[in-house]
Amino acid sequence: MTNEERGVLDLREHKFAQVASSVLADVKILDKSAQKLVYTMLSMHADNHSKQSFPSIKTLATECFCSENTVREALRKLKEVGLIDIRERRSKESGQLSNLYVLLPIPKAFENEVGGS
Repeated sequence: MTNEERGVLDLREHKFAQVASSVLADVKILDKSAQKLVYTMLSMHADNHSKQSFPSIKTLATECFCSENTVREALRKLKEVGLIDIRERRSKESGQLSNLYVLLPIPKAFENEVGGS
């Protein structure tokens, strides 16, 4: 019997992201769909252990089907509500690199939302 027949997901073939249902179901704190989509894409890019990722603004805009300004606004909001931390990365040779994004523990404010965890 194969893994597929057993219903076992082969993680070598399928990359996936986990996003807290309380963030996805929120209707009070995050007020734009782009904010949830940017958070979801950061979750997809993030390392499972460190919760860190460093996609460029351009990459996020492409993946989220929105403008770079919309991504920047979403990132500001995600930081403001405590879902992510944003750290600048610099290189001595080339200067500014893409930022480092860290997924933070889900704030308690999201626990009371519809579908909260």
